[in-house]
Amino acid sequence: MPAITRKPSDADVSRLDRSADFRQAKEFYRDEAVARDYDFHRLGSRKRRRRDAREWRTILDALEHTEGVHTTLDVPCGTGRFTGRLAERGYRVVGSDLSVEMINVAKSKIEPGGNATAFVQADAEALPFRDGAVDCVISIRFLLHAEATARLRILREMKRVTRRWLILDYRHRYSLRFQMWRIKRALGMTDEPLERVTRTEMEEELRNAGVSVRAVLPVTRVFSDKWIVIGETKTEPRATADLP
Repeated sequence: MPAITRKPSDADVSRLDRSADFRQAKEFYRDEAVARDYDFHRLGSRKRRRRDAREWRTILDALEHTEGVHTTLDVPCGTGRFTGRLAERGYRVVGSDLSVEMINVAKSKIEPGGNATAFVQADAEALPFRDGAVDCVISIRFLLHAEATARLRILREMKRVTRRWLILDYRHRYSLRFQMWRIKRALGMTDEPLERVTRTEMEEELRNAGVSVRAVLPVTRVFSDKWIVIGETKTEPRATADLP
């Protein structure tokens, strides 16, 4: 009989329960078994690799619409899903994460002598970097785990350590996935939480952190509930834009 190839599923070790709060999520990713399994869960099928590629292209699009970015902070860097790729593009990268276990996996992927020369273990709510330490802070698949008060603390820390730019992953309500969840919830078919923001809520949250929205890039138009948001720390008002 042919060997059975395991595929990523909701039963994977590194799949975080959607009911977990932010404190639980922090502890979850500090598990060595979770760190070892993380890349398989995110990239272990063709469909998931395509999804990852779309997200990476959108991050690159966001960087194309910034100016003067040479140094970047990837926080949390996790297993380095984007850290090494940013370095390969010529950016000088610092990867930071609360989980030493995740950082160890990220380090194993980095070629010696590359631009991604530093990894720092740190809590995003109290980053150990000076004010204006980098040109751009990049944070992907993180803010959705934090409740509003923690998210604001994190955003203010990110705003403090960047000289100008933030590239952030937000999950929004204007997707087919969210509408299907609302229907299932109304019919009693699911009790899983699915917290998502409106455009107004996202802009207000960033404004409270001292960040203006330069542009919003959807990862896909209909099915994805992901936005890559370009934030700017300049205080003068700017018209926002949606980039194709």
